[in-house]
Amino acid sequence: MISLRIKKRHMQVNKESKKSKNNKKSSFLWFVPEIACICFVLIAVAALYYFYDIRLDAAIERSVFSVIIISVLGFSIRRNFPVVRHLEKRAVSNLGRFWACFAIGLVFSVVSVFIPSAAWPFTGFFVVLSLFSNPFLGMLGGSSLVIIATVLTGCKAGITVLYLIGGSLGVAAFFPLRDDLKIWRPLFLTLLGLFTCEMTGIILSSSSQISPEQFLLPGLNLIITGIIIFAGVRIYALKVKYSLRDRYQILNDTEYYLLADARENDKSAYKHIIHTSYFTERIARKLGMDTEALKCAGYYYRFCPLDEKERQEFFDAEEFPGRVTEILTEYTDFIAKRTGNKLRTRECGVLLFSHTIILAVIALYEKNPDIQISDKIDKLVDATFSRYEKGGVFSDSNLTLNDVNTMMKIFKEEKLYYELLR
Repeated sequence: MISLRIKKRHMQVNKESKKSKNNKKSSFLWFVPEIACICFVLIAVAALYYFYDIRLDAAIERSVFSVIIISVLGFSIRRNFPVVRHLEKRAVSNLGRFWACFAIGLVFSVVSVFIPSAAWPFTGFFVVLSLFSNPFLGMLGGSSLVIIATVLTGCKAGITVLYLIGGSLGVAAFFPLRDDLKIWRPLFLTLLGLFTCEMTGIILSSSSQISPEQFLLPGLNLIITGIIIFAGVRIYALKVKYSLRDRYQILNDTEYYLLADARENDKSAYKHIIHTSYFTERIARKLGMDTEALKCAGYYYRFCPLDEKERQEFFDAEEFPGRVTEILTEYTDFIAKRTGNKLRTRECGVLLFSHTIILAVIALYEKNPDIQISDKIDKLVDATFSRYEKGGVFSDSNLTLNDVNTMMKIFKEEKLYYELLR
């Protein structure tokens, strides 16, 4: 249970959060990024009309098309990337980085009028935009940049398709991004996919024998794209990924006030969450998941309110990293029967199994304190997994058979550890 002191803190933080959000939504400055991008495109089209004598109807068509794309992008971001949902207080600066990257990409879109299409480095922007939002918004932003460049230059639709395929390959190669941020393999796959698309375009469009000079622009494109991706990942690592470590160190400390309060006032609950967190961390490390996020979720899932409004107040008060809020949100929705008795992510599956196994072992000890758990644990684990499988809990989940087998093996191997639960 959450103490009165904690609830008061949540209410105070919630009021401040609502006030801050209302100020942002009501402020004209909140829409400056979209307005600046639209003005930039209109100025670019006007310059093309004035200096390069493009037709008036073509200039109007390009302007309207570009404005619609940017407006849809802005609306999608406001709707799917709310400020307090992704990386919490860091979301405002993270959203700023997204728009900064998009603005740089927009400059490339305008400058592409003077650059051959084979040298457009838009694949890198697909990846970097995804880093500072999510793959959906990264694809939407990168696609917008490619379409704007195509509209401004009057290129064929095949160029758009080429870079959409290259960008999709890049996003697929990088996401989900590993915790250790090892980028060389996904970077190689991204550049290989881009080079393949470029060569395919050259081969299909070339009416004469292919010459070495035709490889120069694609080669330059690979270099620039590689630099953009490397720089974007570097900034992401410094400003976003590693900046969460300090917060995780605070939250995953057993002396944090929520855990300390449970240790003093509810020893049964404290024992449950400590041992659940142990298994979530161990399984996450074995399966290559976000170890810190799952460990944190294991510590605080019992504190998380089922009511959606109270849950958001809890998240705002404790400043959980974004991945933790996603796990806790799905898990509490499942417990509150808002998900149709189904889980979607591997992380929630790990949390659910860890919680259930610990709960079952404690129940056995309470029923018979002298029981030899080492003789019962194998059947207990098998029965638990079988029950969830028959209930269809993971029918829509991305939890693989290998994940399940690994978890079962870990639970069965920890026979001596369960003695700590007596």
